[in-house]
Amino acid sequence: VDDCVSVNLQQEYNNASDYPVEVGYCLTLPRNTVVSGFVATSEGRRIKAIVKEKEEAEKQYEDAIASGNTAYLVERTLKEDQNEFNINIGNFEPHKTIIVEISFLCPISNESRGKRSYRFPLELLPKEGTISYTCEVFSSSTVTRIEATAGTTVEGHQVIWKGNASALLSDLSVSILTEEKEHHAIVETDIDDPRLQSVMITHYPCAPETEEDLIAQPQLEYVFVVDRSGSMEGKSIEYTKKALNILIHALPPESKFNIVGFGSSVDNLFPSSVTYTEENLNKAKQHITSISANLGGTDLLKPLRGIFSTPMDPAYPRLIFVLTDGEVEDRNGTIAEVKRSIEDNGRLYALGIGRDVDKKLVQGICDAGRGNYEFVQSADDIEKVVISLFERSQVAQFHSLCVGWPTSTDVTQSPSVIPRIENNSRHVIYAVLENSPPIGETLNITGIGPSGPVVWDIKVTHHKGNTIKRFVALSRIRDLQEGKKSGNTGAKSEIIQLGIKYQLATKHTSFIAIDELNNPVTGTLKLVKYKHKPPPPQVDLSYGLRCCCTSCCRATYFGSDDGSDDVIQQKQPQHRQQQQPSCCRAAYFSASDDGSDDDIQQQQQQQQQQQQRPGVSVGYEYIVSKQQFTGGWDLNSASQLSNMTPQQVNQNKPQHVSENAWTTAFVIAILENFFTSTKSIWGVVTKKAKTFMIRELTKGGLDTRSASTEADN
Repeated sequence: VDDCVSVNLQQEYNNASDYPVEVGYCLTLPRNTVVSGFVATSEGRRIKAIVKEKEEAEKQYEDAIASGNTAYLVERTLKEDQNEFNINIGNFEPHKTIIVEISFLCPISNESRGKRSYRFPLELLPKEGTISYTCEVFSSSTVTRIEATAGTTVEGHQVIWKGNASALLSDLSVSILTEEKEHHAIVETDIDDPRLQSVMITHYPCAPETEEDLIAQPQLEYVFVVDRSGSMEGKSIEYTKKALNILIHALPPESKFNIVGFGSSVDNLFPSSVTYTEENLNKAKQHITSISANLGGTDLLKPLRGIFSTPMDPAYPRLIFVLTDGEVEDRNGTIAEVKRSIEDNGRLYALGIGRDVDKKLVQGICDAGRGNYEFVQSADDIEKVVISLFERSQVAQFHSLCVGWPTSTDVTQSPSVIPRIENNSRHVIYAVLENSPPIGETLNITGIGPSGPVVWDIKVTHHKGNTIKRFVALSRIRDLQEGKKSGNTGAKSEIIQLGIKYQLATKHTSFIAIDELNNPVTGTLKLVKYKHKPPPPQVDLSYGLRCCCTSCCRATYFGSDDGSDDVIQQKQPQHRQQQQPSCCRAAYFSASDDGSDDDIQQQQQQQQQQQQRPGVSVGYEYIVSKQQFTGGWDLNSASQLSNMTPQQVNQNKPQHVSENAWTTAFVIAILENFFTSTKSIWGVVTKKAKTFMIRELTKGGLDTRSASTEADN
């Protein structure tokens, strides 16, 4: 339904041996996905699993096997960095076939307005064999177009793919384009209990630009955490230094900042963040020049603890930017530290560099820090991607968001406290209302935006069902598992209660099913492990879809007499490993031993060519380095950068324009005319410069809007 996905995966297994076995295999699902159902069919008997507390389910499973029954157990592993589920079939009788149907749920994430995309990971399918895939689309908005993987058939709101798995070269994908591109809500009245209403609100807060926004200077604290381990040696550290030089000039004048290097030890520019001034900017520029990859290993936990140990100034929300290229020494501890310590107004962003970066760490700390992340395979992409991350962090935010639920209503909302939301971004709010009067045709959300209080009226669509309430429970469980108090007894108790009530496998609840055969097993039951590697990648699963995928594969037992664990293997069991395309040349680092940096040499040659252009004798990095902390360039800098005298620079200056505004516009014109190809890098500092120019022009009597127009001209 809309921003939710329900998937059914069906597999067929056969025990070709002459004796009963216990089958175990591990299913790794995309993050934020949970097993929501398990059904086994054997000789016409349909056995449906139910959720119980984990320890109780394990005991019933063992007791059932000992009593001669076939038992099924689905439980989440305790690995914090993997979304793994162990699936076990105990007392799998000889020469029998069992069809297993696994259901899982997941919410959508990070999709654009009017378009949702769902991808069924190829790694969950066998390499060969017949596959039947059906995707049904349910949307509260009018669907204008459905796009899908080549070879699929679209019939109305149903997408079908049938054929041999060997014909699939990529994930099975479906994209839905809808007419409705604004916020909306779905209210689902429970089929079994009409007094229960489940709500899913999709909200796109958007603030139009005002005159005040044109000259606004946000007060923020910026902390740049830079990996200086030995693996960053060469072009990685050099491009990182270039990016830092751009970023420190892009900071708003009314901000605080610091640069923290880490490896086996920590190297801070300042003991703690300092006010952004011309003096501190110059200290930062000198510090960046001296940075090298000389700090040993990769211990990110230590610098993060140091940052969080200094209380954040409430007037300066803290933004942390992490740049790293390797695996840290304590991934789980690092993620847990961010979860535990990130402030309500703080955010953490990260850039993962190269093919060896720990992607789960980067994703984990950004999820915990409510920020965004990016990955670059080539070092020469570092500058533009870091700048892009920085620009995303500057987007205006809404805070103090609150949903206007009916009064005198028992409401369970997730997230219970809505975090700060970036302007024009999408977020989802779930809720269950018990004993509530019927919700009307609209709901309202109030909040505070860049220009003051805001109210949104959300259009409501009504229907009956039992789906959304499980997503409400899933969202609440995720909050409890990832929250700062997830380790306490109260959180565990609530997770167990929700898991059992809404039939979801969690770290504390498991699915258990028993097929009563009363056929006691003599001797020790042989454990057979089904290999399911590699785990699927992190993918975005989305929107208004119910997917059913059936892989018709026979699992055959290969016996051994050496006493080792045997392996049930499907006749077409080899799961696909993502291949590195042969065309992906420098998308990955080419590790060389000669220490050469061809990319840097090539850029130096380009800069030499730029120096030969009439009127410009330096590269854009040098031009940026001359920018003052306020955002402008002075007359001496403009003269030096253009190889013109001060009189020539000011020759055409209008009388009503101040010298500072004119020289700043003059330097921007140099960048625009001579360095167009690198605007994605230096453009962020010209945005700051434009704000400076508008402020200068308003001093001459222009209103803000007119000053903005003249600054653009």
